[in-house]
Amino acid sequence: MQKFNLNELIQFDEKSFVPKVLTNQPQFRMVLLNVRAGQKVPEHATKETVTVYAVSGHIKFYENGTPAELRTGEVLWIEAGASHSVEAIEDSSLLVVATGKGNAAEAELDLRSIPHFQRHPLVFAKFDALAVGDSFILVNDHDPFPLHRQMDTLRPYQVNWEYITQGPDIFRIRIRRAAPLQGSEEPLVAHPPTVSGIQPAR
Repeated sequence: MQKFNLNELIQFDEKSFVPKVLTNQPQFRMVLLNVRAGQKVPEHATKETVTVYAVSGHIKFYENGTPAELRTGEVLWIEAGASHSVEAIEDSSLLVVATGKGNAAEAELDLRSIPHFQRHPLVFAKFDALAVGDSFILVNDHDPFPLHRQMDTLRPYQVNWEYITQGPDIFRIRIRRAAPLQGSEEPLVAHPPTVSGIQPAR
C-alpha cells in the first residue's frame, strides 16, 4: 500500500514543468505533473492508456491536435499511442495515470566493453530515444553513480533509476523515461582522450 498527499507534492519551477513520479511500474505509472501558467508539455505518445485528472488549475489538452480544456475536478482519458500535449492556462497540477502492458521486452546496454569516453554519450542517446514509460537495462562493472547525477542534471525530472543488481562485480540498472523531453536538451558528445598532450580536432 502506498499513500500520497498531493497537496504536499505541488511544486512549480519557473523554467520547466515538474513531474513528481509517485509510482513507476511496467504496467502502472502515476505522476503528479505541476505546470506553471504559460508552460507547455511537448507533444509525445505512450504505449499505455492515459488518464489525466486536474487536481487544480486550468489547462488546454491536445490529443492528435484536437484541443480540450480541463479545469479543477475534471478528468479525461486517451487511448494508447495517441499523440498529446499540454498547455497551462493557469498554474496547474495534474494527476496522470498510465495503465497497460507498455514495454514488454527491455533491451540491455552493456557498457563493460565500451571505451570510457563513449559510455555516457551512448547512454544519453539510448535514453533520448525512449518513449515515455519505456526503459532499458544498463549493465556495468561498477556503480555508475556519476552518470546518474549527470542524467538528473541534464535531463531533470525525466529519469527513473532503479537498481536491479548492486555489485560487487556487476551492476544492472533499469533506466526508465518518466517524462517527455522538454525540447531544449542538447545531446552529449563523446570526445576521444588527448594523445601526447594534443587535443583532437572537433
